[in-house]
Amino acid sequence: MAVIATGTVVLAGATVTSLATWLDEEWVIAGVNGVGGIGSSEFEIEQLVASDDPDTGWANRETQPEAGVISLDDVAANLSPGAVAYGWVQLRAAEGSVGGDVTLASDYAPSALGAVLVYGARVHPSTATCNSDDYASTGTELVAPTTSVSLGSGTTSFALTAGTADAPGMPRTVCFRVEFPEAAADDDLQGELASLGWHFVAESD
Repeated sequence: MAVIATGTVVLAGATVTSLATWLDEEWVIAGVNGVGGIGSSEFEIEQLVASDDPDTGWANRETQPEAGVISLDDVAANLSPGAVAYGWVQLRAAEGSVGGDVTLASDYAPSALGAVLVYGARVHPSTATCNSDDYASTGTELVAPTTSVSLGSGTTSFALTAGTADAPGMPRTVCFRVEFPEAAADDDLQGELASLGWHFVAESD
């Protein structure tokens, strides 16, 4: 409701009453679709490895101690020179999360065997093509197949689509290829163990 304001002015010894004016105020707040308040977005990436249940096994594993295990082919337990093993992990944006771009970083622990191993990584449309027959001809390259296991993908990244209020984003499959190059054969490497690891760095849209 408007209110009346009056005042007086003194001019050359005479007092003159000014005309009344109306005063009013209007207030607004920030909101969306007529509802007050604004909020921040959420960004959460989930992973699934072969040992997880595909329906209920999607998980946040954000520290090294809880890392998911990429199950490479059985040959990886006893690599011989020239052997190659494949394995995968799937990533997606969680339900209600915005999308983002993902790069791959190495967590390699130095070892005699690890020093000669090389790997590659490609983004595949599904887990079904993560094998020797389809690896090179499917998807897009994230890491070249002759890369030292101590290196990540650098500036090469891939995108994850946003989730919705009712569903997560579309999953992307990262297929790994690990090789013991035949040229690196050395009797001193027999019976050795290598610890390979990676983590994904995600940046929201």
